[in-house]
Parts: sequence; structure tokens; C-alpha cells
Amino acid sequence: MKKLMSCVFLKHQRQHSLRMLILFFITLVIFAGFGIMTPVFGQTDVNIILLHHSTGDNLYNEGGVEAWFANYNSTHGTNYQITERWYPNYPYYSDSENYPYDYWHLWVDPSYNTQTEPGQESLDYLTQTTGEHPRYDVIIFKHCFPGADISPDTGYPDVASSIKSLENYKLQYRALREKFATYPNTKFIVWTLVPLHRLATDTTTAARAKQFVDWVKHTWLTECGHNHSNISIFDFWGYAAESNPTPPQGQVNTLRYIYERGHDDSDSHPNLPANQTIGPIFSQFVVQVITENQAHLLWTK
Repeated sequence: MKKLMSCVFLKHQRQHSLRMLILFFITLVIFAGFGIMTPVFGQTDVNIILLHHSTGDNLYNEGGVEAWFANYNSTHGTNYQITERWYPNYPYYSDSENYPYDYWHLWVDPSYNTQTEPGQESLDYLTQTTGEHPRYDVIIFKHCFPGADISPDTGYPDVASSIKSLENYKLQYRALREKFATYPNTKFIVWTLVPLHRLATDTTTAARAKQFVDWVKHTWLTECGHNHSNISIFDFWGYAAESNPTPPQGQVNTLRYIYERGHDDSDSHPNLPANQTIGPIFSQFVVQVITENQAHLLWTK
């Protein structure tokens, strides 16, 4: 009799536990539907780093990114600390290139991906707390505008090639995608390409740059059939590039005419109005990546 009662009790206990588990998941789904989600990191303290060269430096400073985050933290009681750094930097290369090949070489290539020296740190180093160096919860990287100067494909793609071509870029981005998957507790944000000034490119090269941008936005994170929820894309190209095929001024797939620093030279750095416009949009995007647990989050114009 006691054995029978014990079995009945255990059966009811299991049923109760199952009901509670089902109720928990239903509640979770409801909360998610209303957008009531805690930050991805489950904390208000988040360390963010923007790895850049001159274009990113201009956006960070002229676009008021640091001040935007200070105001956001004051208003929302958060501690989202954003810093910026010229990366890669000396002694990696004398000219410190930051194109897809360079990030692949620094972060994926087994012959080089264990560096700890400033300017060429590996992902292991950037995602761990070491001495005074903090662990970065969000790593943002971009390519300077020469990354949009893409050569024709040769039919012989090579992940270890520094030649800027669609076939090489795609191999390098695929390798980076798989590398990022090994850091599930780190959020990665990649910018789409910075468009070139219309006087610094031609229509065919500009079209190749747009083709790579579209591939990153629509194919890169979905082609393998896996969930890459720790990678988000900020579509800088979408805000800075001319999309009108026949604009009254400027040229399609190049830096918008109103964002040119000069109309008679080929300087491809976006101007002050561009940075003041896109800086706050970028800042808000970073916060959304932190606070919304969404896969493939993409902001585009």
C-alpha cells in the first residue's frame, strides 16, 4: 500500500513539474512577444569596443558617439562603456590595413591568431580580462573605404590572399563567421563597406562593392543553415551610399553627393554632416544589439 501511494505521489509530482515547465516556456514566449526581454548579457555593465581606422574615427568623434552613450547611460541607469581603437595598428603593418584579409589573418589564421601585442590582438585576448585590459562584450569592426575598391574575380579564390576581390572576401567572411561562433558570449557587429567617392572609383568597381554589401546583408549569415545570433550587421553603406540609379548629383553606389568632403577631389572620407547624421543611428543600433536578443539584427536605410 505504501509503495502504491509512493508511486502515485511521484507521478503527481512529475506531472506538476511538467506543468510548471510548460507554464514557464509559455510565459517566456509571451514576454518575448511583448518585447520584455532582459539585455543579452543579463547585466547593465557592458564593455564595447569599436575597431576602426580614419572613417570610424571620424564617425566616433564627429558623430558624438561617446557623448551619446554618456547621455543614454544617465537616462537609463546603464553602464554601457564604449571605447575606440585604431586597429590593426603598428607593428602589424606599416600601413595598418583593415580589410577582410587582415581580420582573417589576425583572428583566424592559425599562424597568427594568438597575438597579444597592442594593435594586433587576437580574439582570445579581446574577449578575456587580462590585467587592466577589460573583456569586451561587444566587438565592432569595419573596413576603411579602400575596402570598396574590389578587383574582378580570377576564378581562383584564396582565403589567404590579400587581393581585394569578391571571391576572396567571401571566403574570409565565411571563416570569420565560423570563428565568431566559437565566442557565443560575445556580440560581434560588422559594418557594411564604406562607399568610395565617385571620383575614386568607376561604375563597375562600385557595382562590385554593392554586390558584396548585398551578399553580407542577405546571404552571409544564412547560407550555412546555422543560427549566428551573436553576429549583427550595421548597414553603413545603406546610409552613406547613393542608391538612386540616376541622381541629380553624384553617382549610384558611391558616397552620396551631400556627404562628400569635396566635390572636386576624390577624398572618400564621409563629411561632418554624414557623421553627425549616422553617428546617433549607429549608437542606437549598438544599444539595440545589447538589449534585444535577435539573430542577424540589421539596420539599413
